[in-house]
Amino acid sequence: MKQSRWSEQCLQHVLQQMPLIQDRRSKEEIYSQVSSARKRERRKVWIISSMASIAAAFLFVIISLSNMPALQPKREHVIKKKNEAIAIIPLRAQDHSQESQAIIQADQRDVVQSRLVTKEELHDQDVVVFGIPDVNGQTVIPVSVFVAKGEQLSQQIENAQSQVMGEEWGLSDNLFDRITISPSHNQKGLWVVRVPKAHSALSGGSASEVMFLSSIEETVRWMGGTSVQFFTENQKGIDLPNTGHVEWLKIPQKKRAYYFYQLDRSHPLFLAPSPKEFSTFQAALEHMKTASDDPFRPSIPKQVNIAMVQPQQGGVVVQFTSDSRLDESPAIQWMLEAILLTAKEFGFQFVTFTGGNVSRIGPYAFDEKIAVPVAPNPMPIK
Repeated sequence: MKQSRWSEQCLQHVLQQMPLIQDRRSKEEIYSQVSSARKRERRKVWIISSMASIAAAFLFVIISLSNMPALQPKREHVIKKKNEAIAIIPLRAQDHSQESQAIIQADQRDVVQSRLVTKEELHDQDVVVFGIPDVNGQTVIPVSVFVAKGEQLSQQIENAQSQVMGEEWGLSDNLFDRITISPSHNQKGLWVVRVPKAHSALSGGSASEVMFLSSIEETVRWMGGTSVQFFTENQKGIDLPNTGHVEWLKIPQKKRAYYFYQLDRSHPLFLAPSPKEFSTFQAALEHMKTASDDPFRPSIPKQVNIAMVQPQQGGVVVQFTSDSRLDESPAIQWMLEAILLTAKEFGFQFVTFTGGNVSRIGPYAFDEKIAVPVAPNPMPIK
């Protein structure tokens, strides 16, 4: 840095030449005015700071209010229910995913998909029932597929076969692949089953043969048939490795109970008939509460007790005890539907549910006659 060229004597000389400024105020007056000026300056700073704080708080309130649920526009979440009924659930834009999921699950619990096909549901439709084995080949489960009304029965069955999704339902797949099932034109109650030469049913083990014959029997039974005639393409009969040559199959009338079957939680629950028969309707109901055979689960829970089973003309009354725990849960509705299917097995036309300190469970009103179903386990089609 360069040194200043001004000496101390020069600076004194310049200052002496400047005009004299006189202030007649006393030092007390000068101090008072300076203090007042400082106070005014501090007041200005405080006011500006306070106004900034108020503005910030006001802005925060506006932002908070704008995020409140009542002021947010609502989105509509749509869930399809049975028969294409639609429930609209409003979901708030700021909802957390877990909260939203809880709302949806609660609504799904309120609307339970029936495991029955009733006359009222058919309207302009028909239904085709297939007996499909479970994936482990332990039982055969009847599954219903809706088809268009007015077509020939053989065409309805062919259309229904293309809609079977056994693997997606947690059941066996491709059992009816390339097999034709049709009613006889010449004999009432007789059905004709044609199997191709290379079909897996003709080359499997003994368990596979049993499941194949049981599936045909279950299918024809639900379609109203009383007997089956087999063909291998155009030749009479089928040759099974363990059973031998089979040309005819009689369809017996059975009196069975209905249990719950479900492969796992990712697949639907089915109402499955018992492999064994029961002598009375009451005996079947008792076993529906205690069944423990794989792959079945009891369809009547432990907390539900039946006080009385009283046959009527064409129907039966099922009375629950007053301490039975009946509610709107899916398991309780499906229990009633399992009882309705079991009643159909025993030839009853209707069931009247009483007791249990309830007036209704799902679509089923107590103390009223409920017609037995047309078919079990309706499944969605592609």
